[in-house]
Amino acid sequence: MAEIVAAVACAHTPMMAVRPAPDGTGMKERIYAALREARARLERARPEALVVISNEHLQNWFFDNWPALAIAYPETMEGPFERNLPMPRYRLRGYPDLGRYLVETALAAHFDPSWSEEFEPDHGVMLPLHHLRPQMDLPTVIVLQNCVHPPMPALQRCQAFGHVLGEALARWPRAERVALIGVGGLSHWIGIQGMGRVNAAWDRWFLERLCAGDGETLGAITPAELAREAGNGGEEIRNWLAVQAAVGNRPAELLAYEPITDWLTGSAVVYWDLAA
Repeated sequence: MAEIVAAVACAHTPMMAVRPAPDGTGMKERIYAALREARARLERARPEALVVISNEHLQNWFFDNWPALAIAYPETMEGPFERNLPMPRYRLRGYPDLGRYLVETALAAHFDPSWSEEFEPDHGVMLPLHHLRPQMDLPTVIVLQNCVHPPMPALQRCQAFGHVLGEALARWPRAERVALIGVGGLSHWIGIQGMGRVNAAWDRWFLERLCAGDGETLGAITPAELAREAGNGGEEIRNWLAVQAAVGNRPAELLAYEPITDWLTGSAVVYWDLAA
């Protein structure tokens, strides 16, 4: 049986790569330092496989066929999709056996994920891995939830899938150590009125409830509240909630939060220490 030994949630704004220059208040460096700390903790947890929970950004799919939930597990992947992004381009090893198992388990639990054996991960996957596991040495399955365009799955539905994911990994017949990485958000407004705004008060409220393991309160956030308080980019909290549910709503540690308007996003790094 597999064991989830660690989990991380963090922002995946491409502005981390586009605008890395330090700011006068040290906000960016505190996020980079938190990512370095999370990377060191992941290394100490000794995972043998990764499951990354992210979302598509109109790169691999478009509105002619947009899944609410998908699981990607090619033999190998190269990314990021955005070749003009100022960061290295990596080759990432997939994990087809685990990916197919997760699809089959989800189907048995009354989820109907799409699945893909051909996928080119974008910044939403590769930028966090660039900071958290630049060796790109672990077999990886990518889970993608629709956080981009309505209709989107309800927050509680994403939590329910997270529970299924956690239970599936606990029953995975190989004795492997698995780490989860959930990426996206927090508050940001992209391509709409209010772009560049960050709602630090809401972000801090969300992080407080997340780190306390209060999935019930977070799952009760209404669509209107989420859109009003966190913007259309804040829909990506679905990925954080799925990770929280997968680890059984265990408490987490906030390594850093900064409302970085130069990155257009409320940025945070959260770590669940599960090795014990």
